[in-house]
Amino acid sequence: MMAVIEAGLIVNGIPLIRSEYYPSEMEVDPFIRTGLLTAIQTFASKAFSDEAKEMQLKKYSLVIKDLDLGTNKQLLLYTIAERGTDISEIQRRLANLEKKLNLTRVILDTPVMTSEIKQIKNIIDKELKDLCLKPANRAKNIFG
Repeated sequence: MMAVIEAGLIVNGIPLIRSEYYPSEMEVDPFIRTGLLTAIQTFASKAFSDEAKEMQLKKYSLVIKDLDLGTNKQLLLYTIAERGTDISEIQRRLANLEKKLNLTRVILDTPVMTSEIKQIKNIIDKELKDLCLKPANRAKNIFG
């Protein structure tokens, strides 16, 4: 089992929440990553009337959960995981997050870091916590 290395929440193409659990090998502007995820989801919607859920790269797996709040705003939960990470478990956790998160219009209308958004970030981090541990770190947590 591998690990989730990043997770976040994208609102209309803006990375509102971004938790980086492991530093990336090279620094990439967060807007490039969120732009790619937003473009993938927009393409699936416009070209196929469908929803992108995952994308496999050589080293990584991208998992996207489109949150439909009944508005015309785009709201995406996402994870970037090492390839080989259990995608079905990530999708299950993102579905749990969709049920747990209280995402109101206020967040969509004012995408700035507020105490409510910090709480949402904490909920995301808590839900994904054990999936963010690499095998060696899992062993340390268990055996000390």
